[in-house]
Amino acid sequence: MPTDYGSVPTTEGEETKSSFQKRRRCNDVIFALAFLAHLGVIVAAWVTYEPQGGEEGSEIEDFADRGVWKFVGTCGAIALILSTLTLFFMYWFSDELVEIALVVSLLCTAAVAGYGVYIWKIYMMVVGGVAFLAVLVFTFCVWKKIPFAAANLKTAIRAVRTNFGLIFLAYVLEVVAFGWLILWIDAAGAGMSGEGWGMVFLYLLSFFWTQQVINNLQHTIVSSMIGTWWYNPTDANSCWDDGLNAAVCHSLTFSFGSICFGSLLAGIVQALKYLHRMVASQENRCGKCVTACIDCILSCIQDAVEYFNKWAFTFVGIHGDSYIGSGKQVMALFKQRGWSSLVGDVLADAVMFTMKISVAILTALAGWWLVNKDDDIFVGVGVSAEDDDAIGFVAGGLIGYIVSSIMMELVGSAVNAVIVCFAEAPDVFHNNHRELCDEMLKAWKRAYPDECEDDFSSIKV
Repeated sequence: MPTDYGSVPTTEGEETKSSFQKRRRCNDVIFALAFLAHLGVIVAAWVTYEPQGGEEGSEIEDFADRGVWKFVGTCGAIALILSTLTLFFMYWFSDELVEIALVVSLLCTAAVAGYGVYIWKIYMMVVGGVAFLAVLVFTFCVWKKIPFAAANLKTAIRAVRTNFGLIFLAYVLEVVAFGWLILWIDAAGAGMSGEGWGMVFLYLLSFFWTQQVINNLQHTIVSSMIGTWWYNPTDANSCWDDGLNAAVCHSLTFSFGSICFGSLLAGIVQALKYLHRMVASQENRCGKCVTACIDCILSCIQDAVEYFNKWAFTFVGIHGDSYIGSGKQVMALFKQRGWSSLVGDVLADAVMFTMKISVAILTALAGWWLVNKDDDIFVGVGVSAEDDDAIGFVAGGLIGYIVSSIMMELVGSAVNAVIVCFAEAPDVFHNNHRELCDEMLKAWKRAYPDECEDDFSSIKV
């Protein structure tokens, strides 16, 4: 039975019933059962092949006694603080950050081309020059749409900040993903030894399927929470409100089968792509061209599946429909609005990538400083004293990038949900979040004046 998110107060102080409903029914159950069964098989394999204690355990304890864990913990904490601060920074300077992201892309591609000229490498000049021209053309085409992308980003960040529990949940899921990686390595390391390509493919499918389920579970929970904040903000106005509890429970029960279904499709393509590269590495030069073409085809299929999944899971989270049904409905919604091409999410991705790189650089500097302050951090790990600085810088940057990616993936899911909700119910947004809606409508009128007159003529800014 569908559940209503409640009533939405109008500008006159009355209440009108929201048309938003989330369906309480289990969708795509067979895929949820298949996923849980496959997890049982992997756990059984892990128990069977798990190495017994002994010297390996003592080595791990000795490793933990060194300063490596201190380094990882310190850099992780710094990256977490910086990533959290980026939320406020992105909110305050959303317009400028979109422009900066585009300019940085231009400078980077120009630097590659310029360095190619300096060392006189034709391939580097060609790649850098083509990339620079592509980014330049893209920048000219989307420059007037920057305010709309910035308004989307600002709205998404406001929703995430209001429901700060989403950030905690994102890091919990990242810990789960790391635990799954360790378990899979133990199970697959022994399980794949001496087996054929078929068994290798099944283990790869297991890894990528579960990885996709964890990622898409977060995406669905965030989308569900944004839907609650959009349609019924009274249930989504604190760190951990009833709306977040409902979003988690709904995603882990009614929508879990749909998550497993879409994740399986993406996992199959990823596993095939990885397996193909493993096989291709053993072929002679004559087959390199064919394998490159196959790899390109698989990459295109992967991009198409990931694009469909992004919007399908957004709709799954907001409305609780089945995977295929959600994908069809969200595409029909965009077609009805005339949104054949969306650049808001692309520009937001550029900003988030810039933020990830910024956090990574700052954390890399912190790692470099830690190594210079404490010469014993990497003692006994096999790193020479001459390489301490470089290892500290690279390792710190990697930690910063991973931690900031968790936060930015969260914001990216929120941006997608905002776009879908805005296409579906701008009037509800206007009633519940007047200031943000006015800002987005003004930006929309500047970016798409013709579409705005047709789609949002009933809303007065």
